[in-house]
Amino acid sequence: MDKVLKVLVVLVLVLSAVALTFEVVLFRQREELKGRNQMLARYTTQIAKTLEVVPAETNVDLATRDLPRLQVSEEQLKPFYQRDAAGKIVKDATGAKVTTGANTMDDALKGVLAKAELQYSRLNDTRTGLEQTRTTLADTSNTLVKTEGDLAQTKDTLKKTSDDLDSAKQDIERKKSSIEELTQKNEACAAKSEKQIAEIGKLTDKLSDRETQLDATKRFVEKLQKELVICQGGGETNAPPPGLQGQIILVNTNWNFVVVDILPPPAKVIPMTDLTIQRKDKLVGKVRVSEVIADHNFAVGEILPDWQQTPPKKGDYVFY
Repeated sequence: MDKVLKVLVVLVLVLSAVALTFEVVLFRQREELKGRNQMLARYTTQIAKTLEVVPAETNVDLATRDLPRLQVSEEQLKPFYQRDAAGKIVKDATGAKVTTGANTMDDALKGVLAKAELQYSRLNDTRTGLEQTRTTLADTSNTLVKTEGDLAQTKDTLKKTSDDLDSAKQDIERKKSSIEELTQKNEACAAKSEKQIAEIGKLTDKLSDRETQLDATKRFVEKLQKELVICQGGGETNAPPPGLQGQIILVNTNWNFVVVDILPPPAKVIPMTDLTIQRKDKLVGKVRVSEVIADHNFAVGEILPDWQQTPPKKGDYVFY
């Protein structure tokens, strides 16, 4: 009996030592789990504060700042099981304790997860917008570089245009001066021209007087020639008197003839009479009368090529 009792005592002591060892190990593990849970709860509440609470009824722009933050306390993370109003743990139909639902750690963590997923989605949208902004910015930068080049070229063109404008202004000033000088010269020439016109008028009057005197002299000479012919021949003759004058009124070079307007003389012009053509004080040539028209006032004459110095023209004078 004593031996059995001793064995039992030893067995109890061994079991007590083993139990004490397990208790120490479990206490350490409990403290480690407790520390982990406290650290997890503390950092979960801190992480929750970094999540934005976006109002569901409004469309918030990605650029909106200072949105409300998610607030989760450590007390919300402590309840692991769902409890009723009396504080008792709720069980499902199978008798298992319920760990989800309102006022549980699962409910609080799901709220944190939902806000984290929403913020992650907004972050991806922000990345997409940022990438588009980068592309737009690159295009804008390239456009800006091109615009700067065009601006520099425009400045050069503007400077050249300004220089050309200054040169044109100087040229205009020079031309204005030239125009003023020409205007003054023109006025002087106009005054001189008026003076010359007046002088020409005077000369014209004098020339008219001279022509009148010349016509009177011609008529006197014709009278003398008529008297001379009568004295020499004792009567009238068909030969034209010397000094007979006329003027060419038509020239036909294709048929080589002219039409002469003969001043009405005392004697008639007869065919085969040679008349001399003269232009001012120069000899042009001779024509031979081939036909007399309209009471001897007009005569058709053939141009004599042997005597021609220059082609006859309308207005040339003829005489016998």
